[in-house]
Parts: sequence; C-alpha cells; structure tokens
Amino acid sequence: MEDYQRRQLREFREALTRLTWPAERQQAWLREIGVPGLADELALEFDDFYEPLGRSLGHGDATPVLAELDALLTRMSGEVNAHLWRPDALTSEPDWQRVRELATAALGLLPDHAG
Repeated sequence: MEDYQRRQLREFREALTRLTWPAERQQAWLREIGVPGLADELALEFDDFYEPLGRSLGHGDATPVLAELDALLTRMSGEVNAHLWRPDALTSEPDWQRVRELATAALGLLPDHAG
C-alpha cells in the first residue's frame, strides 16, 4: 500500500476514533484545535476520508455500519438541525450517543489493510 493511502487510513481511523470519544473529551478536543463552538468539525473530518477511502480501499465488514453512520450524520445536517452541532449537544442529544455507538462498532470492523 502506498504511503499516502496508509496515512489516509490512519487519519480516517483517528477521525472515527474521535467520534467514539465521550462528549467531554470531544469538547476538549474542539477547544484544543481552536474551534470550541463547532461540533460539526467531528463530522467533517469523518466525511473528508469516508468516501475517498471507500472508493480506493473499501471498508470491508465495516461498510454497512459506516453507511449507517454517514446517513445519521447526513440526517443531522441542515439548518433545522443546527442545534445538534453546538458543543452542548454532544452531551445532551441522543443522536450523538448513536454516533458514538456506530463509530465504535465501525472501528472494530474496519480492515487495517496492512501488507
């Protein structure tokens, strides 16, 4: 596997891992990277890698779980759901708990593409 693809896969796993974190850790990370009010950064990172890696490497057994996660994040989007993207929503909205569950399941199923 090319170094570029390995790096992309590593960064995708990191983005997916951040979606598994508890709300407080996600909020701290958003503050750390300088976007404390933008919970959508978590979804944007996932989106940056999900489609490109799926096309080039596939997602193996994680495919249906990742598709469900992607669909949930898409459903959460839009002006009508702006409240879901505030940092306090990370602790209070059931959709974010479901995001964590799906991300955890996907991470456990995602092939490592090693070798």
